[in-house]
Amino acid sequence: MALYARGGCPVVFDTGSYLDTNTETAPHPSRRRLTLLHTSDLHLGSDSFADSAFRGFELVLETATAMRVDGMLIVGDIFDSSRSPLDTVARAFRRLGELDCPVFLLPGNHDTLLTGTYGTVHGVPAPPPNAHLLREADGEMAVSEELGLSVWGRPVYNHDPSFRPLEGVRPRPSGGWYIVMAHGLVMDDHVGSFRSSPITHEELHQVDCDYVALGHVHVFRDVTHGGPSAFYSGAPSGSHYATTALVTLDPASGVTVERIALA
Repeated sequence: MALYARGGCPVVFDTGSYLDTNTETAPHPSRRRLTLLHTSDLHLGSDSFADSAFRGFELVLETATAMRVDGMLIVGDIFDSSRSPLDTVARAFRRLGELDCPVFLLPGNHDTLLTGTYGTVHGVPAPPPNAHLLREADGEMAVSEELGLSVWGRPVYNHDPSFRPLEGVRPRPSGGWYIVMAHGLVMDDHVGSFRSSPITHEELHQVDCDYVALGHVHVFRDVTHGGPSAFYSGAPSGSHYATTALVTLDPASGVTVERIALA
């Protein structure tokens, strides 16, 4: 159990014991130490659990504030559907804008409100100035010069077996940290061979970055496969195990990923 002060009031988070350190991706000493909060699958505006979804979102924000993270990664399914109320979208973006750090947003298969896959929804509020929304269909890179951090992601426009979330990953930039975000399903013997938005073990092994932040699976899971650390953060609501992930990028010790169970 970890206790953090926020606005003079204690906020208690149940910190999971899972800890992964990947020293194979230990970077050049010139890179600064960063902490990032990785979350996904918020499903804000859900028809079935709207209140608990927003409570989970608020817990993620409290965690980010209490831990004074340098940035946040939201890896898909930020909103539940194109029917998500626009006032919920405005409220969520307003709250993200109150964070004192950059936020990197990657649309997932449920984020049709952001991608317009089923038609344009008029009046969708714009993300706040501190948010980088990756919308280019073939993949997009966002760069924070302040953090020395580059983030690439390919949004989900067509959630079918032909869409490859890690297809076209850009080469590693010449300096700084490099994170790849992907919303899809890592394929193994348990999930079958014909699934939408597939990610293979070979792709995870070959991608040249410091960390692969994944979304789509609602439980915290380590899917590292001989390459950079690759994790699902789990979802902050909608399951019995509401989690997020704290990612530490350290010039000396490499990449550390910690499971945070949300109280």
